[in-house]
Amino acid sequence: RLGARDRALELLAGLQNRIDAGDVTADEAFLETLDAVTELVDATAQPGARGISDEACADVIKSLGTTGKTLVAQAKGDQEALDRLAAAGAVLLMVLVLALLIGGVLALGGLAALVVFLVMAALGKTKGIGATDELWSHVYAEMFAVWMFAYLGLARAPRMLLEIWEGYGNNVPGLDFRLALSVAATIAASAIALWWGTRRGLSLRTIMAAVGLRRFVAMDIVWGVVCWSMGIALLIVGVMLAVVLSNIFGDGQMRANHPIQQMVEDSGATGLFLTYILACVCAPIGEELFFRGALYRNLRQSFGRWGAVGSVVIAMAVSSVLFAAIHPQGLIFIPVLASLAVAFCIMREWRGTINAPIVAHAINNAVVLTLNVLMLRG
Repeated sequence: RLGARDRALELLAGLQNRIDAGDVTADEAFLETLDAVTELVDATAQPGARGISDEACADVIKSLGTTGKTLVAQAKGDQEALDRLAAAGAVLLMVLVLALLIGGVLALGGLAALVVFLVMAALGKTKGIGATDELWSHVYAEMFAVWMFAYLGLARAPRMLLEIWEGYGNNVPGLDFRLALSVAATIAASAIALWWGTRRGLSLRTIMAAVGLRRFVAMDIVWGVVCWSMGIALLIVGVMLAVVLSNIFGDGQMRANHPIQQMVEDSGATGLFLTYILACVCAPIGEELFFRGALYRNLRQSFGRWGAVGSVVIAMAVSSVLFAAIHPQGLIFIPVLASLAVAFCIMREWRGTINAPIVAHAINNAVVLTLNVLMLRG
């Protein structure tokens, strides 16, 4: 429950006052949701006694998920819906507690792995990026740039074309079709960038060796879990930096979200399957190929004159911040996503391949996506 009605209304009014005073930034969608929440909270004084607009209910459920469903049920006095939500909430709570416990254990293991990596790096026992070839270093930067433009362009092109198509009064294809286009666009972006590398004189085998993609073996899964555990440990630092950013830029920046959350809410079984393929297969392979593969290699070689430590630090910092910046969660999430990216870079240095980072990336996306499914779809 949201607590005492009067206290909730007081908090909502306080938030509205802060927005009016300019202390908190809010877009039009947020303001509409705030008005809808206020209407529903006010209606809980006499559940079911007054008419509640369907628009307010739909807006709150869309924006707040299960919390919104609970508020709507309270306002309407729908006890059956409240009982169902309470049962689902109890199951979700157990899952989240279990996930927190497992995350804590993994974080401790990740901290130990980070110490081992630092010791091995100091002893010169890590594999790094392999043999360097300054002659071809710029080609990997070009490949990354081509991939970035293709990735961002192809991701937006279907949406723009569908909007134009709809503008002429035509029916727009459903979410499943758009997800299939997104999967195809992600694969196409990687293919275009690899093609560019071959056009510039490199063989596909040479490219794969340089970016660190090897034939997958069972141990890659183990190393992937180790990599992800390091990411969880570093995530603590990322969250602390995110809190600092929120204090600097205001609470309005805390409304981080991702379009995939809307996909989870709106898609059926086929759409959900395609969402998992997009997030847990296409994205990890494509992003690791060009962030921890092509870009990281180019940065390591380009800043080689700074020494091994200097080039590693610069390559990790630049590639990780860029990685975080292209994601749509917003400014507040850059430190969080960058901390995960640093773990992927560390494993790239440790093992000399991107196989384990791909596995870790896939595990992370699968866990986050599954938690979203549980919270948004019950």
